Amino acid sequence: ETVNAQRRDLLRAYACIKYHYDLYNIHHLATVSQSSFCLTGWIDADEVPALQAKIQKDPACSMIVDSPEAVSHITPPTKLKNWRIFHPFEEFVRMYGVPNYNEMDPTPFLAVVYTLLFGIMFGDVGHGLCLAAIGLIMIWMKKGGFLAKLLVPLGLSSTVFGFLYGSFFGFEGEHALIRPLWYTPFESSQNMMNTLVYSIVLGVVIILICMMFNVINGIRQKNWQKILFSENGVAGMLFYILVLVCALSMLKGSGQPLILAGILILISLLMMFLQEPLGRLLAKQKDWMPKEKGGFFVEAFFELFEVLLSFVTNTVSFLRVGAFALNHAGMMSVVVMFMLQLNPAGSAAIAIFGNLLVIGLEGLIVGIQVLRLGFYEMFSRFYSGDGREFRPNNQ
Repeated sequence: ETVNAQRRDLLRAYACIKYHYDLYNIHHLATVSQSSFCLTGWIDADEVPALQAKIQKDPACSMIVDSPEAVSHITPPTKLKNWRIFHPFEEFVRMYGVPNYNEMDPTPFLAVVYTLLFGIMFGDVGHGLCLAAIGLIMIWMKKGGFLAKLLVPLGLSSTVFGFLYGSFFGFEGEHALIRPLWYTPFESSQNMMNTLVYSIVLGVVIILICMMFNVINGIRQKNWQKILFSENGVAGMLFYILVLVCALSMLKGSGQPLILAGILILISLLMMFLQEPLGRLLAKQKDWMPKEKGGFFVEAFFELFEVLLSFVTNTVSFLRVGAFALNHAGMMSVVVMFMLQLNPAGSAAIAIFGNLLVIGLEGLIVGIQVLRLGFYEMFSRFYSGDGREFRPNNQ
């Protein structure tokens, strides 16, 4: 009762103390002379007109605004600005690192790909609706933070692919309760093979998109080595596409000569091998040739060998997308098999326990695996994440 009676005075005292505390923090950040002081900091470009209007009201104050490009000795902070639906995925981006001011924010791309891959790997109408419902309940109860907000789009994606697969709480194929709009991955060996092939094709598309993003970042940073000669630039894209074309041609038994493709592959390999001196040459650096040529060639050879391995491993890694889609269907087929062999009471117990186990355990594993694909197979090709986030209260 005493606190409530003095509430207004306490709030007034707190506001006064907070005001003087903030003034002190500003004071020790200011450059002070005998008759004036100077404050420097970063501000959102959209807020500049409002601040200028306030400054102009006081004739003793003035304001100078420079563009980030004019401040060459300090890297500007980055402000993440995304649609509200993408905000939960910003936490994953922060785990990897905040984007540099001169590189694109990967949040929208990660949000779309993460949601898509999760749905492919966890496609089930019943399980998807359960995840979305759990997310909505957690949001309503204000629990779970960004993870609760993630469950809603991930659950909806699982629901969509559940309809495509014709899977409802594991009932699919000969026991299906709904007809598949596309096909059932676990129904036949041919469907299983198609699932794995589709996952590889999707992986190739995602890797090529990541290379395009790397080129865009290189253009922003005016880095010719990154744009033209790196393994994720034009040279890497040319090599990757041509190797895929040659591989498909051989698999189809085509007798067409691939001499031109072979020559272009050799040229792209040479560009990646000499990417460092070529990049320095285009940047008009005087010391573009390495001083220790022997050490450079040995190092460049092993780096190129590692690059070639990364193309293979990154592409093959996307097999896990199809593998987990089959794994999800396989686990639920075991649950359904036990349900059909037991009496109604036992069947209900198995149904509840089995579905909860698959939703909880495999949902967690799939979420981690998709995040791994995002960090290692996608971000490693175009994203550095060495920036710092713009936080107005701490600038």
